[in-house]
Amino acid sequence: MNVQLNKWRISRRHMLRGVGASIALPLLDCMASPLPKASVPKRSVFLYIPNGVNTLTWQIEKAGTDYEFTTPLKSLERHRQEVTPISGLHHPMVLGKHHNCDKVWLTGADVPASGGAFRNTVSVDQIMAGVQGVQTRFPSLELAIEGHSLAWSKDGIQLPAERNLKSVFERLFVGEKGGKDSIRRRLNRRGSILDAVVIDAKRVNQKLGTEDRNKIDEYLTAVRQVEIRTERADAWLDVPRPKLDSVNSGRFTRKMDQTQVQEYHRLFYDLMVLALRTDMTRVITCMICSESNGGAIPDIGISQARHGLSHHNGDPEQLRRLTQTDTFLVEQLSYFLDQLKEHQEEDGNLLDTTQVLWGSGMAYGHSHGNANLPTLYAGGRKLGLKHGTHVDFNLPEIGKYNVADANAHYKICGRPVDSDARLSNLLLTMLQRVGVETNQFQDSLKVLSQVVA
Repeated sequence: MNVQLNKWRISRRHMLRGVGASIALPLLDCMASPLPKASVPKRSVFLYIPNGVNTLTWQIEKAGTDYEFTTPLKSLERHRQEVTPISGLHHPMVLGKHHNCDKVWLTGADVPASGGAFRNTVSVDQIMAGVQGVQTRFPSLELAIEGHSLAWSKDGIQLPAERNLKSVFERLFVGEKGGKDSIRRRLNRRGSILDAVVIDAKRVNQKLGTEDRNKIDEYLTAVRQVEIRTERADAWLDVPRPKLDSVNSGRFTRKMDQTQVQEYHRLFYDLMVLALRTDMTRVITCMICSESNGGAIPDIGISQARHGLSHHNGDPEQLRRLTQTDTFLVEQLSYFLDQLKEHQEEDGNLLDTTQVLWGSGMAYGHSHGNANLPTLYAGGRKLGLKHGTHVDFNLPEIGKYNVADANAHYKICGRPVDSDARLSNLLLTMLQRVGVETNQFQDSLKVLSQVVA
């Protein structure tokens, strides 16, 4: 059950929670099944890279349709009509505050200037999951090849991310051990415990001050979210999982050598494609590597973490290696788009119903510049999107900087050329494309009309 979208539905426990009773009620209309009828899939995938890019080799110099992909982006040439590189976006409430860039990439939350206590807000993927997620076994899927989750609940609580391929595969396509009846008994016990927790918390709440009451309210919200997931899990127990051949199963459950970074990345992407095409979920977030110490790629001779490479101090060799890692990561994105396009659906392919956002919350890692964020937006033809152009919000300053002049070019990474060019505008656009009825997301001003057909 999704309480935000189906407010008229209640469970039997909800019916009597106010009086603390636990007797059986007859099945009422408002106790309808939490499994809604299937709808046409509208899918979204969010892919995050840490520490920005080598902006000197990344930046596309010409806007419009006849632009040239730069060295790190050349693998996207075969997807030119399905991808839009976007330059000049930023999060206004994050500018100059380099900490938490990854945490607010999908939330746009205000970051304290002096490193004070930070409270996040809901991430855009979780808003989507509230609409598209009611149709699928898993409302959303939180992955991390390295690092942590990009997803945050409506109460600003970070959702856990899964980093083990085998565990993700088994969660999606195998399920818990013990059989349906055993799982249902565990879910029922969990429901009884949640009932008791709610009653105790409400009794304690009457004796607390305002601040403590707020903490209890946050706690009860978390409990309600667990309750919703429990009810959903129970409802899906009677729905068979997709049957996969042994080849697919073996690929994701075998022991992996994580020094083979390309293979590891591509298995993650293949699993995302599998989850989307079997409609196990329609919303996926994936942290590609950690902001702090991840991102080494021994396959191509890069032993350094991406964070160290991004703090290059102008060293030509460090910059060359950073460009290599940028190129590698975009090549894996291109592979992902290949796989989405390869899977045919009615009147199109999987990419046509899937919008993909790839990017970072930082532009220039060495000085922690977080304007002019590297952003690639792809797919979603059937969601009403159009591609094939380079959208550049740096154009008002095009004659004032030279990509080859590091000092001049880096200025646009620290201060936005166009203050209205907000990443939240793109996130708002993405929300509307998947059926979320809203005209605002955080500090958004308008939808990004350049990508809407």
